[in-house]
Amino acid sequence: MKKRLLLFLYTLFVVLSASAQSRVFKQVGSGISTSLHSILQDGSLVGYLTFTELEKASKDSFNYEITIMDENLNDIGKVKFRQQKLNLRDVAFEQDMLCLAYIKSDVLGTTARHKISYKIAARKGYVSFFAQFINLQGEITKTFEKKADVDLYVALKEYEMGIRPLKEDIQLKNISGVGFAAFYGDKTKKPLLTFNAAGEKISERQVKEVAESYYLHTAGDDIYLLTQKAQEYGNGYTLYGYSGTANSPTLKLQLKDKKQRMLDILGFGNDPATGKLFISGIVGGRSDNTMNDVYDIYNGKLQGIFKIDINGAHKEDVKTVYSCWADSTHGDINNKGYIASAHGHIVPRPSFRDFEGNTYFLGSRLTAKKNKGAMIAGIATMPLLIPYYVLLATGSFGTYSFDDVLVMQMDKNGKIHYIDSIGTELYKRKNAAPIFKGADNCTFYSLTNPDTKTSFLIVKGEKDITIYNVHDKKIVRKIARTNNEVKTNIYPAKDGHIIVSEYDEKEKSTRLSIEAI
Repeated sequence: MKKRLLLFLYTLFVVLSASAQSRVFKQVGSGISTSLHSILQDGSLVGYLTFTELEKASKDSFNYEITIMDENLNDIGKVKFRQQKLNLRDVAFEQDMLCLAYIKSDVLGTTARHKISYKIAARKGYVSFFAQFINLQGEITKTFEKKADVDLYVALKEYEMGIRPLKEDIQLKNISGVGFAAFYGDKTKKPLLTFNAAGEKISERQVKEVAESYYLHTAGDDIYLLTQKAQEYGNGYTLYGYSGTANSPTLKLQLKDKKQRMLDILGFGNDPATGKLFISGIVGGRSDNTMNDVYDIYNGKLQGIFKIDINGAHKEDVKTVYSCWADSTHGDINNKGYIASAHGHIVPRPSFRDFEGNTYFLGSRLTAKKNKGAMIAGIATMPLLIPYYVLLATGSFGTYSFDDVLVMQMDKNGKIHYIDSIGTELYKRKNAAPIFKGADNCTFYSLTNPDTKTSFLIVKGEKDITIYNVHDKKIVRKIARTNNEVKTNIYPAKDGHIIVSEYDEKEKSTRLSIEAI
């Protein structure tokens, strides 16, 4: 759904060597905890930082070190400071200022693991939202702190299991030309904070909307909060927009079409050409007829795709286009979503927008077959148990498989086109089909080169990683994921580049290389 923050967690490592666009990290012993984070501005990667917890400075405080790197992994500078226990949650950059958002506490991570100790600490301790503002000279110019309403006794017990104390984790985004927006939720409130680039608080909104999950996003100087009522397909997406200094949402957009069909989000980000927010995804059934497994896709419950252009945080700025399968050009896709030229259905995954206004939809190809006779016999013999389980064990009820990645396009006029397929390993199973969102034979995401305005698709299969040029419709590179003792992976990097991560099991080291695509 969203464009994920590039975040590599190296539990314990030290830099062995460094050069432009290449760096090696090696695992070491206990005592030092370091994490590597990306620095984002307007959704684009502009650098990296490592956050290191060094030795304990006192009973409840630690020495910390931040190493700031440019987009080529070259060191820019270091910041050293002492503070109580910190857990870095998010990073953003705006107007030559770096903002770091933490969970801060004087008892988490420093209290002895015992019920009596927890009770004592819960009476006097605290948890807070804590923000640092660091300039390009490596100076901490300002900090901000706000106490959180947390049941400390419960938080101390859950901390042992790695559960963070805030009900909604901290999210941080830059606001172009303004500063930063931060969101989190504790036991009683959900603050939406805004700061200028100097670190001064501009406003504090209290989000009253109740949901299962929240996602913070910014486009230009507008702030958006996407909520979902349940972590299931097509359930309860609502977008709230905040324009200017308005305390209440100036936009409330429920993701349903005029026929009350649920809309599930696959793409959520800023248009690369306009910088405005767009949403794209699939059109499902009504709320009482949601999809459960891949056979529902086979049976046509997935009815089409949609795109929403949001040019501002007001209702009149929203433009939505729906396209059902029957609307595809040349009749290549039937009303159940079967793509004749691809010989299968698409299991929808990420969606993205190119510089020309086209919206792409990606997903594995699904082929499925049900044995209706065996299913009827299974239902009839279910009370007897043994015949039913014999049919189940022998795969009599049906089969399904995933293989090639399919690429579909909704052009800027809303027309659907099947574009191409990319070969991947076959994944074949019998009988009970999985929930469609948890089923796949690979993972993939898109990257864009802004200089050439070219879009690429990265397909991670079990054996190989494939880089595919969407506009030229061809594979430009293939990388083996394992080579003896070296495991290779690929992540997004600066615009037009990828990070190639190579983990050497023998040396216990990771090499990161930034390469152009």
